Amino acid sequence: MNGVAFPGSRMGLHVTDEAAVAGLHLVAGGGGLVVGRNRQQEPVGLRVFRAEPTRLMLTGGVRAAELLAFRALALGARLFIQTAREQEWDAFLRRCVIGREIASFLPPGVAPPVPATPTEPQLVVIDTGPVTGPDTNLSAPWRATLVVRDDLAGWDVEVLVRSDIVVLQRLTEAEAATAATALGLVSVQGWFTQLHPEMVGLITKGKVQWVMLSMTGTEGQLIGPVARGG
Repeated sequence: MNGVAFPGSRMGLHVTDEAAVAGLHLVAGGGGLVVGRNRQQEPVGLRVFRAEPTRLMLTGGVRAAELLAFRALALGARLFIQTAREQEWDAFLRRCVIGREIASFLPPGVAPPVPATPTEPQLVVIDTGPVTGPDTNLSAPWRATLVVRDDLAGWDVEVLVRSDIVVLQRLTEAEAATAATALGLVSVQGWFTQLHPEMVGLITKGKVQWVMLSMTGTEGQLIGPVARGG
């Protein structure tokens, strides 16, 4: 991470300690999804599994979505995938040796067949292209939904503003204008177009934090480059 320019904001999300990071594989249902590290090289975590639905939106590449899914699995979550590119996701599951009892595919709009619980939370990935509105059928306690968009356009604004957590990889100028206007972040609009390929902007409750994804060697081997379009 040396030599990487971080934007100047330190506002934003919960910061975990080293012990929490080391214990990720022991945690189930309590949250603590580590996204990466901030400019102080401190781990940045998100409480995505909680006693109410959590809505996330990622604009970037499918591999960044796979990375978040991989880290959610480390928390003991079950993974359900709604996608128009099943071959890509199936290859990811095979590389990671993830069985269908842990991760499976669902038709678009279909809820998981079992309820989410504190000890077995769920991540539902919605990678089906433009989504025109929230799918209330999927909302449930201890379940997080992750809408994945390769590109950000005007029709994504409703989902963008309704999301509890927004994850943005480097954007085009038009995308940055759309995101900044919708989220009330015009003052940092220019930074969205200048992010390092492995950096994301994390937005929640109107605040933004800049985070390097900080992939491990194993994650890099299994997932590959997470840069948008990589």
